[in-house]
Formats: sequence, structure tokens, C-alpha cells
Amino acid sequence: MTIKRFIGMLILTVILFSFAGCDTTTDVATFIPVSEDDDLVFIHHSCGENWLNNSLNNALLAKDYIDERNDITYGTSIKEDVGRINSLGLTPGDYTDMHVWIRWFNDYLGRILSHDSEDGENRIVMFKSCYPNNAVTGVGSEDNPFSAEKTLRNYQAIFAYPDGVNSYERCGTEYKALEQVFAENPNTLFIFVTAPPQCWAEAVEFQAANARTFYNWLKNNWLNTYNAENPGLDNVAIFDWFDFLAYPDDHVAHPNMLKQEYGGASGDSHPNTLANSQSTQLFASGPGNKLDEYWNEFIQ
Repeated sequence: MTIKRFIGMLILTVILFSFAGCDTTTDVATFIPVSEDDDLVFIHHSCGENWLNNSLNNALLAKDYIDERNDITYGTSIKEDVGRINSLGLTPGDYTDMHVWIRWFNDYLGRILSHDSEDGENRIVMFKSCYPNNAVTGVGSEDNPFSAEKTLRNYQAIFAYPDGVNSYERCGTEYKALEQVFAENPNTLFIFVTAPPQCWAEAVEFQAANARTFYNWLKNNWLNTYNAENPGLDNVAIFDWFDFLAYPDDHVAHPNMLKQEYGGASGDSHPNTLANSQSTQLFASGPGNKLDEYWNEFIQ
């Protein structure tokens, strides 16, 4: 048993005993035991589905550290955790926009970890939003992680508390920023996949630039701070799909937009077949791929 698994078991034991002294009825499905059967769940919509069908599914199942690959997507019905609220309605799988991630990981985390996992748990949780979320309008005037307004401050507040804040509240229910949720779940590897860039016909140049600003902050600032504050966990990774698929910020004609070879001129922002196959090489199947790197750092 690795040190991280042992720490996770201790944390889960403390949680169980703390609930045992309350009047709240507990549900064993909410608390996921540490298992040697490691599964992966991917929360996604159409771009993720196309990527899986193209090559990603086979690449994931080829990993000796992934026993099952599970999906939460359009139409997926999943119950809220005991003691939490049903904040995403009858079919939570219909929602993957940026402002719902704080609800997903506060209200449904236990169910995510057990979803469709027959003989273990989903120790790897991949999640992504779709390309419309790259229409980031600007810095914004508030730090509201629940707001559908696409601003840098709202997006950042999903992952990190603003200065002077240590919890959120919505509908009388307390919520934690993702940085706190992730730190409290050391046995899970969380992989955020940035949204693919928009094609030329759908992208607005300054909005696409703002999207890159957010992703750069996430992987270069937020993640470094998270790792410094949680030494040894290595349980969060950012796969910057946007950066891989988009032209650079200084491109003359289409900065931060879907590259032509990946469908940029097609009028459809879904990455094409070439984009999906090359993304799989980078993320999961090529030499030195990102997923192996993330997993090796996580289990060391």
C-alpha cells in the first residue's frame, strides 16, 4: 500500500467517525473505500465523445492502471451525495459549463467516484467544458463561482478562493472551492481538460485571448500554488487541450483559435479526426505521454 493510499484511508476513517456522531443519515455509497481496482470516469459532452470514439477510449483501456473507463455525459442521471442538494436537476450529465464544476464536486463527488465502477472506484476523474466556455468576456466585476457570466474572476473563483474568503454559500448550502475539495481527496487524481478552442467563424479574438489568459493562470499560477500548499499530493493535473489545438497568441490571422489542420476553417468548433488522433498521442499513447506522467507523479 502506498503512503497516499494510507493517508486517504485515514482521512476517510475520520470522515466516517465524524458523521457517526451526527443525526444525519449516512449512505455508504457516499464514502468510497480505497481499492486496488482503479477506474477512470470522464465528465464530458460532444467533443469528449468524439475524442473517445476516435482513439482515446482504446488508449485509456490499454493502461495497466485503468481497469474500467466510465462516462458522465448527456442524459446521465446521478444522485446527489447524502446531505447535499440536487443542484443539477434530474440529469446532471447535461451540464458541463465552467460554473457548474463547483456544484459537481461539492454535491456529487461521492457519486462521481462510484459511478458505473463495478469492482473498484474511479480514482481518476477527468472533466472538461465545451468550446463555448472560451468566450470569456473580460476580467469581470465579482468573484462568483456560481455565475454563468464568463469572466476571468468568476472562472478563477471556481478553483481558488479570493482574498479574505474561505467558503462559499448558495441556496443556504456551503460550498468549497475546488482547491479545497481536491486537497481533501488525496486518493483521487483530478485531471481538468481545458476546453478546445473555437473555429474561426465562431471565435471572437479578444474573448479567445482571455480564455488563454485563464488557462495560463490555471496551470502556471494556481496549480503551482496548489502543489506548494499540498506537498506530496500531486493529485491534480491540467491538460491544456486548448493550447495544443489553438494557434498561438501572436498568430497573424487567427490567434487562440482552432488551427486550420484541426478544422479551424470548417465552421465547426468540434476538433476533427486529425485533432483527436494527435491529441491522444500527446495525452495517452505516445512516448512520454501526459497521462502516464500524471499517474506516475500521483502514485509515487
